[in-house]
Amino acid sequence: MEYLDTTQLETTVHQQLRACSPIFLALADPVRQDIIMMLTKHESLNVAQIVERSPMSRSAISHHLKILKQASLLTSTKKATEIYYSLDIEHPVALLKAFLATTEQILTIKTPTGDE
Repeated sequence: MEYLDTTQLETTVHQQLRACSPIFLALADPVRQDIIMMLTKHESLNVAQIVERSPMSRSAISHHLKILKQASLLTSTKKATEIYYSLDIEHPVALLKAFLATTEQILTIKTPTGDE
């Protein structure tokens, strides 16, 4: 049986997992999931519009928006006195895809094929 060293891939997947951690944290909360779903239905919303559609307080929504923004899932644009939030998921999705692809590579290497 030929042993393939996966050390480099495991180092890479560890770094990718660390990069994805803020995304996992942001997506783990039901309130943030609801905000994301709202933003899939609307191009952009301000805090007041999100509060109208949620049972949460303005300060709670602002806190959740901050976490989503830190995870690079949202962008914000100031229009007059209001800040509008919209989804911007291309980069986070690319990070998650890379993490999954590396994980699959490791599993493929480490999983016996039955040909031995």
